[in-house]
Amino acid sequence: MKVKVLILSLVLCAAITTHAHSFGLGAQFNFRVGDDPGPGASLAISPSRTMHFAVNWYTGSENVNTIGLTMDLLALPRPHARGLSFVLGGGIFTNAEFADDVVFSGGVRVPIGLNLLLIQRTLEIYTHVAPSFGVHFTPTLGFASPFFPIALGARIWLR
Repeated sequence: MKVKVLILSLVLCAAITTHAHSFGLGAQFNFRVGDDPGPGASLAISPSRTMHFAVNWYTGSENVNTIGLTMDLLALPRPHARGLSFVLGGGIFTNAEFADDVVFSGGVRVPIGLNLLLIQRTLEIYTHVAPSFGVHFTPTLGFASPFFPIALGARIWLR
């Protein structure tokens, strides 16, 4: 089931990229403040210089698989000196965590980070933190505690 959801998400994202400004695939370590990093993969789609969609999959502590979807509007998307850029924006997220119970959550986030574009803006090395606030829908409906996911990764941009 988990693999099918991941594959379906990736196929749907790839299908809508025909009009995208850029499309990237990468690997990243994801963790929340106070947690151990978990390896994962990221599929990013940018329909414009100021909008960014991502599908992220990672395995966190205790082998909890998470698939997350994010949509961000970036206030500072342009690269500065030598491909280094500071990123600040606002967005929304939804996560599905697969453990003993399946937990669905969603909410708002504030991505803050640094990106470095190398090799003719094809290779991106990045780190970001995205303070997030939201609600969980299962197993019960309620407010989720604020959390601070951090990502460290590299991505190849296919234009």
